[in-house]
Order: sequence, then C-alpha cells, then structure tokens
Amino acid sequence: MTFSRPAHGLTCRQSCLYRFGHAPLTPKPGSTLTPFRIGLLGASRVAVYAILEPAAAMSGVEVVAVAARDPERAHAYAQAHGITRAEADYQALVECPDLDLIYISTAPRDHVGQALAAIAAGKPVLIEKPVTLNATEAKVIHRAAARAGTPVFEAMHSLHHGMFARIQAILASGEIGRVRKIDAMFGAPIDPQDPLRWQADLGGGALMDLGAYPMAWLRRIAGEAFEVLGARQEPIGDVDGSFQADLVFAGDIKCRAYASMTIERPTARLQIEGDRGMLLALNPLAPQLGNKLIVKVGDRQRTETVDGPSSYAAQLAAVRGAVLGEAPFPLEADDFVHAMAALDKVRAALRGAARSSG
Repeated sequence: MTFSRPAHGLTCRQSCLYRFGHAPLTPKPGSTLTPFRIGLLGASRVAVYAILEPAAAMSGVEVVAVAARDPERAHAYAQAHGITRAEADYQALVECPDLDLIYISTAPRDHVGQALAAIAAGKPVLIEKPVTLNATEAKVIHRAAARAGTPVFEAMHSLHHGMFARIQAILASGEIGRVRKIDAMFGAPIDPQDPLRWQADLGGGALMDLGAYPMAWLRRIAGEAFEVLGARQEPIGDVDGSFQADLVFAGDIKCRAYASMTIERPTARLQIEGDRGMLLALNPLAPQLGNKLIVKVGDRQRTETVDGPSSYAAQLAAVRGAVLGEAPFPLEADDFVHAMAALDKVRAALRGAARSSG
C-alpha cells in the first residue's frame, strides 16, 4: 500500500484512509466459503464481544476451540458459548492443526510467551492490547513473526470502524485546516476487584489498559515522533488510576492524552483543532454504541454520524482478509511495536514525575 503526502501537512501515515468497515463476508450464491477457524487462548470476557459475537454474525468464520489456565474453566466456557471443544492447555490449542487464527486475551504479562508459542506452531495471532508489557517484548514477537512469515496483529479495534476513516477523510480534505492541537481521552469505571487492571505486574493501570486507545488515536493522526512535555498520574496501590500526558508531535502539534479507571461513567472523545476549524469525535472507542462527529468552521457547524459494521466486526474482517491474502492489513506489520514504544515513553515520563514529586 502506498500513500502520497497530504495537502494539509500531515504525514503519509496520518493521511491514509484505511479500508475499514468491510461488510460481513458472505459467499456468492452457489459458492462454498471455506470456514476461517479461530481458537481462543484465554476464556475471557472480552473474547465474547471482541470475537464470539462478530464471528457468529459473519459468514465463513467459526470459533471452534478454547483453552484456559484451568481446563474445567475452558470446558464450562465452551459449553456456555457453543464452542465445539475445550483444549487441555494453551500449548494444545496452538498446536491444533485445524486453526487459522489464535486470539490471545490473557494478561499482558503472558502475551509474549503465548504469542511465540503460536508463531512457532505456524499460527497467525491476534493479541489483545496492550500486546506486551513493553516495546522490547513487542520487538521479540515482531522479529519471530517476521522470521516465520506468520502475521501478528494487535486488537486495536477502534481504528477499524468507519468512524476513524471518516475522521481521516475530513482531515485530508483540509476542511479544518492544518492540525495544531489534539485532545484524546478515554475513561471507564473499573471495578476495584478486577483481577487484572489493578495489578501493575500483570500489565494493569490506566495507561496500559485504557490509555492505549488515546495514544493509538494520536499516533494515527500525528505520526510516531513525539516528546513528552509533562505527565502526571493518580497513584492507587501499585498502578496509575488515571494519567494525563502533554505531548508535542512533529509539526508542533500539541496533544494531550488522558485516561481514567476511576471516572464515574464511560467517556471517550477526540477533539482535533486546526487553523481553520475544529473536529470533535464523540465515542471513537466503540462507535457502534452511538457516535457523533461535530465539525465547526467559523460560524458554521455540522453534525454527522457514521454507520457500518461494529469496530470488532470490521477488525475481524480485516484480520481474516490479511491472513487469507485477500487484502493487506490496514496497519503496518510493526505497528504494535510502535504502540508499545509510545506507551513506554509516556510511562517513563510518569515515573520521572513521580520521583520528582516524591
């Protein structure tokens, strides 16, 4: 896939109008579509809405196996969700000869070893965000995948919804002018008893669990090169209950990323200011649950919504198409490495700020 430099001054990466929002795959009349078979590594809650539900609505895609740390839990999960079989353990799952994709939704701490096992077995992998605990681990996965010729994807579903393609189109049109400032935030109240998100050693915390989304949105619009101007966090136990980071990207684009696990109600928004106007995206996280784009230029304002397949369905369609060689995946093969490098840079700033204040 090749890109040209946009007129509004963003980089080639920023101007790409990704092929998101594909309709569910449906065979032509009289044809047979070979099933695309998925194995779930982890009997998780997120797999229900991220994989099971979109797969059930998509022709030619089946979830046929699951494995968990506890075999009994895997068996109960398989029965509850109509999955054909529960494997004895994770290794048995990745070695199943009939699987086309392994979906990993365990704790981020465990992702690197599990991904490497799947790659060694020749299985493409879709890994829940954050892909790993840091960029070093992400590079290990990427290098192994490149050597094996096996694709690995990060489950950054929000980028696959048609809403983000529409945001990119508005920016590429020059309607709001050259981008000067971006605020990106996602907050959701997380149960204090959640077994993962409040444990730093497992990969929890506001930055890793929720902040991965705002950082992904910023990178998609403003590119990879940025510096952290300032950062602060709300420490709760051994994790950041919330964080805020002020960043400056190439082209002097001032950005702010914010995420909170202690906010009262779920909130996701992306505000982009240009030198001619402003674009406000409400719910860029999961637009299928309701979304709105507000564009203000001078004294004119318009509002639109973006329909289409859910972010999870679009993501699954894109992964399937890439694995089967039907279409290139809309993100670069090493995108998840850049994602982790960005989180590492913000995390270092947060730690530095905590030491200074302490």
